[in-house]
Amino acid sequence: MTDIEKRIIKYLEEGKNEVKIFWDMDGTCASMEMHKKKHKLEEGFFYSKRPIKTIIEIMKRLQDKGAKTYILSFCSYNYQKEDKLRWIEDYCYFIDKDKVIIIPRRENNVKVIAEKQYLKAEYIKDYIKDNDIVYMVDDNETTLLGTQEKLPLINIVSPIDFIE
Repeated sequence: MTDIEKRIIKYLEEGKNEVKIFWDMDGTCASMEMHKKKHKLEEGFFYSKRPIKTIIEIMKRLQDKGAKTYILSFCSYNYQKEDKLRWIEDYCYFIDKDKVIIIPRRENNVKVIAEKQYLKAEYIKDYIKDNDIVYMVDDNETTLLGTQEKLPLINIVSPIDFIE
């Protein structure tokens, strides 16, 4: 068990604050390289991604210990959102549908933020309270740093930090 996982479990066992973990999908719990489709604009591209089982097992273990587990992911178009939702249903079936946040960047219901690195922060802030212990796990350093800049109390973590 890694130091970051031990720290999260300690917070959960103390029970003083709610622990919320926002997991990115692409590159964090779904492989960016391993897929059957050639281009991300091709229907089924996101659904065909290989799950990163180690990360998914850690997600489930932390949720079973009491962490509020969310998926927070970008997509460009609504049909990609459907791909991602199907993938999550198959591989992260333990995450409640109301804790899946897919941010469509080019079609309806998008919060207007000029810089992509701050967009996840805009969505996360609606789900957290001041006394929550919040982690964001993402493979994109720019997104992590942008989110922490807007929401300084968030702990930012790379998925690599969960691998022994």
